[in-house]
Amino acid sequence: MDDSIKDLLEVGLTEYEAKVYTAMLKHDLLTALDLTKLSGVPRGRIYDIINQLIEKGFCITVPGTVKKFKADNPESAIKHLIEEQKSKENIMLETARRLQERFNSRKITPKSLDYINILTSKQSQIKKFQELEETSKDFILTFSKRPYATSLASMDDIIRFSEPQKAIIQKGIKSKGIYEADEAHFKNFEKWIRYFSEIGEEVRICEELPLKMLISDNSTVMLSLRNEGADKFNLLSMVVEHSDLTNALIKLFYFYWNKSMTIDQYIKFKNK
Repeated sequence: MDDSIKDLLEVGLTEYEAKVYTAMLKHDLLTALDLTKLSGVPRGRIYDIINQLIEKGFCITVPGTVKKFKADNPESAIKHLIEEQKSKENIMLETARRLQERFNSRKITPKSLDYINILTSKQSQIKKFQELEETSKDFILTFSKRPYATSLASMDDIIRFSEPQKAIIQKGIKSKGIYEADEAHFKNFEKWIRYFSEIGEEVRICEELPLKMLISDNSTVMLSLRNEGADKFNLLSMVVEHSDLTNALIKLFYFYWNKSMTIDQYIKFKNK
């Protein structure tokens, strides 16, 4: 695959959009027919893809007897995407705030909480985390937020802890994880995060995440929150089996996924 296409996929373009824009980068003015031939995108889809690129700021139309198209400045286009993502994030946070207000004002009955389970002990949380991994049928998605219990752990401990995850990946379950960079223990962090990648997890690194989270399929989410009333172990986990919340948090996961970096991209960025 062309490096330009890979880069464009990383910033959120679809494969067809990336192929058409890459063709535009290599030539000046192109007709829709030219773009079909150069990109391999089906003729029936080409105008839809061009219009999507125009909307995203990657392409401009040059009027004439035969309409032609050319690439717009990629730096400006990507900055436009970043602004759109920030706008989407603000909308999502505002939606979360409004939903939280409705959630807080609801009439609570014991039956209405059947789909919520609160875990306060460390052992029960570890057990539930592994159970959700082992019972997943399609995918698991995780936000791994500092501080890490594994920051100073040996590789033997890491390998033992990740056995359930390795087993489900070998069965064909997709596993994706976003990790906050651990600058204080970066050598150890890089070592074990590369191990997760080696066993088949798709890994991204982010400077900051909003919370610890595991999503299992489209049905269950486990959120780890600070337990401010606890004396020692200060995390509690809320396990919610509800598709509405799960689907909303899947969108949040992919919002952060699209703006996070691969291991190699992060190390390159860190060493600049």
